[in-house]
Amino acid sequence: MKLLRNNLLEAFVAVVECGGFTDAQYALGITQSAISCRIRDLELALGYRVCERGRGGFCLTERGQIAYKKARDVLRSVRDFDAELMDLRGTITGELRIGMVDTVNGLPGFPLVSAIRRFLNRENDVRLEVSVASPTDLTQSLISGNVHVAIAPFRNKVSELEYTEICTEDHMLYCSSDHPLFHADSREITPDILTRYPICQRSYDKIVPPKLITLAPQAVVANMEAMAMLIESGCYLGALPVHFGQKWIESGQFRALDHPDLRWTSAFSLAVRKSQARRRAVELFLNDIMAVAHKAA
Repeated sequence: MKLLRNNLLEAFVAVVECGGFTDAQYALGITQSAISCRIRDLELALGYRVCERGRGGFCLTERGQIAYKKARDVLRSVRDFDAELMDLRGTITGELRIGMVDTVNGLPGFPLVSAIRRFLNRENDVRLEVSVASPTDLTQSLISGNVHVAIAPFRNKVSELEYTEICTEDHMLYCSSDHPLFHADSREITPDILTRYPICQRSYDKIVPPKLITLAPQAVVANMEAMAMLIESGCYLGALPVHFGQKWIESGQFRALDHPDLRWTSAFSLAVRKSQARRRAVELFLNDIMAVAHKAA
């Protein structure tokens, strides 16, 4: 149910997120000509063009980029408003926006899939939205309301959010079978190797063993898959969660550089905005996460 709706803004946001009119017609369930009329009406109401369309394809104008961000935020607020009113009727509806860092699904002791299944097994009309981002971006998304729940190793905690530690993640330094250290004697594996070989790190969490945190990386990646790829090249050492790197260890492609100062643990937390009254869908999902986390502990 949409108690408040704006067809013009909905069409505009859909066109932007679908990359043009063609795919937007399927998302909206209306024809391209109808979408075109709505975009034209929006531009007439605003008094400026929000996008260019034609043989050169679809692209936002400078004002259109600003308008899109504001329209997206407004529509999300409207959907949350609808859901909050429906909560009073006891109906689980609206959106549940979950944010996380990559590879969370494999975290030992934290069966996220079980929590999602537990939530969805209830009768509901909830639209799930799952996004992957850095802890810094997730913090901003929580504060702005673009995300309801986030799971990450939040090192820099802010007063606007509430954090609950749910599990830990072990990390080790890895090299591939093409790296000079792959066949090195275990006595050669010391922290000193980090000054002798190029290191690849994550852009959002430039993590190396805490004692060596000041070392600058020679390559930066945005996610674990990219990290594994550069490690596999044989040109870099890189840090991976133990649960994520295991498949390469088992296949013989990677070696974990096993030294007490070359492994460490990070704590994962569940973060939400501090609030006296949360939407029912959010509260239920939080309860489901804690239930499966305690069961796995």
